[in-house]
Amino acid sequence: MEMDIPRRGVARGFTLVELLVVIAIIAVLMGLLLPAVQMAREAARRSACSNNLRQLGLAVINYESARQKLPVNQIGPGAAKPGGGFQAGYYSWLVPLLPYLEQENVYDRFDRKTNNGDGSGYTISSSHPNAVAASTAIPILLCPSDTPGDNSRMGTCRPASSSYAGNAGWPSYATGFNGERVAPGRHNGSIPLLRPASPVGWHGGSQVRMSDFIDGTSNTALISERLIQTGTTAAAIREGDRRIRSMHILERDRTLPQIVAQFTASHVDVFESSFIGRSWSSGFPLTAPTYMHVNTPNTLTGHYGTSRSQGNYLIVPSSRHPGGVILTLVDGSTRFVPDDIEPTVWWAIGGRNDRRPETLSQ
Repeated sequence: MEMDIPRRGVARGFTLVELLVVIAIIAVLMGLLLPAVQMAREAARRSACSNNLRQLGLAVINYESARQKLPVNQIGPGAAKPGGGFQAGYYSWLVPLLPYLEQENVYDRFDRKTNNGDGSGYTISSSHPNAVAASTAIPILLCPSDTPGDNSRMGTCRPASSSYAGNAGWPSYATGFNGERVAPGRHNGSIPLLRPASPVGWHGGSQVRMSDFIDGTSNTALISERLIQTGTTAAAIREGDRRIRSMHILERDRTLPQIVAQFTASHVDVFESSFIGRSWSSGFPLTAPTYMHVNTPNTLTGHYGTSRSQGNYLIVPSSRHPGGVILTLVDGSTRFVPDDIEPTVWWAIGGRNDRRPETLSQ
């Protein structure tokens, strides 16, 4: 007797056309999801950066409460000792702030009786007493959207970078909004500048207190972001991010609008651009531990021929956050400042006593 054997169906796979359709659908979905993922990541980085700046602002407030003055940025060497050598100099305003950032162990490693640099002042060798401390990376000093570079330009110590700079106000040569200020004007920022060995007149000493903020602590900038230079060759700097190429400003004693106008006729100086952000512990002006309220955020940085000796370095806040930079005010609050901020508002929040108490929106 014959048995009926059921016939098995023939296995059927994807055709080439169907496979291509599936791949196309997946590609479209990835194209839709990737920007959303990137936006979420950037939002997280921006939030972390804002928190860094908030903590730095609170540390400055606590420092001022304990010392009755704001931390000082030393732009030059210390005075010579009777037996030779030098005393403390070239320390950035971030060094005295370390104990207020829970970084006492790093602070204690600094030999603060010696200059924070080799003979040139702006390089730190691996044999320097402060080499270990200066090369210590401190997370709160780095924006997650920024990129620390190869810091061999700063010496064999390869000091650690920082994404943040303190507000030094206006350059001494700025005659104000409309020429109402005599140049050289007195220091009008939040973080005072000091050249210990040979004091500079316009710095006006190193005593800046909360009571000196005539325009109000909620109307004066304290700290903002500033991108770190990553170019290691002259070509890389010239062809790199235009925001960290320093333009040479020739004319002085100008109003703020006139200084801004000079940038269009300026030329790039590679040397002046090569140190930006490469050392958080160095007060050397070209490492840009401070910035000035001249050009608006994410535009062009500049310098005068005397930047290195006077601290007149026209660093401009910059960031990789789309559309602007994060800024901390003297009262400790943070704001996102758009690139298209009105220049007059930007200039006003840079000066602590220009008697223009402009308020940034929340």
